[in-house]
Amino acid sequence: MHRRSQALYGVLVTVLALSLTACGGDEGGAKSGIAEERAGDAKSSPQTTSETPSAASSVKPQWGPALAMGQPAPRLYEPANTMGGKFEVTATKIVKGTPAQAKSLHWDKRMPGEPTGDTPYFVYFTYTLKEGKPQVANVDLGAHAAALDMNGAKVAERPTVHTGYVDGGCPVPPIYLRWDIGDSRTLCTVFAGDQSNPPARLAWSTDVTTDEDYMKGASWEWTAR
Repeated sequence: MHRRSQALYGVLVTVLALSLTACGGDEGGAKSGIAEERAGDAKSSPQTTSETPSAASSVKPQWGPALAMGQPAPRLYEPANTMGGKFEVTATKIVKGTPAQAKSLHWDKRMPGEPTGDTPYFVYFTYTLKEGKPQVANVDLGAHAAALDMNGAKVAERPTVHTGYVDGGCPVPPIYLRWDIGDSRTLCTVFAGDQSNPPARLAWSTDVTTDEDYMKGASWEWTAR
């Protein structure tokens, strides 16, 4: 009886050892499989770098439609300084001035911060009232114009004293009392620029906050006579 119990005990110990070995082997294989799977996922997942956001932020917006001189903008504008009324706006011509005219405008004696340049550009816009009723008739509609390079930066600006009233420059506009629907008037504004760095686009807008906003809308190709 004692000898049979020892034999039975030995069989049970052997069976138990084999069971534990089998369980341990399965667990090790499972862990190994999980590790391999995770390693494979890491290899197949795309790698992200810090260069992606900076590359996206450095992309400049594309210019909107390019208009030819004499072609009206595709939308109507309602300037705040007229206190009412929607206008069709058309750039009609740009006249390139001379250094002598720039001297006559005293651009060589501007105060610090004032735009200067060796070349005045006399820019003509035609405004046609299409809708509404302006409450103020004689306003500076040229204040909404901008002369930009292909990167959207202003390369010519209107001086604070922006009459352009010199020989061969902007003509003195007539005084008018009101706007009626269908009225169309051509007004001139002057930009101070440099002959070595002429603008590429002429824009006109009432609802921009940055130069890039000018780029999003339609603008005229800068074509100076």
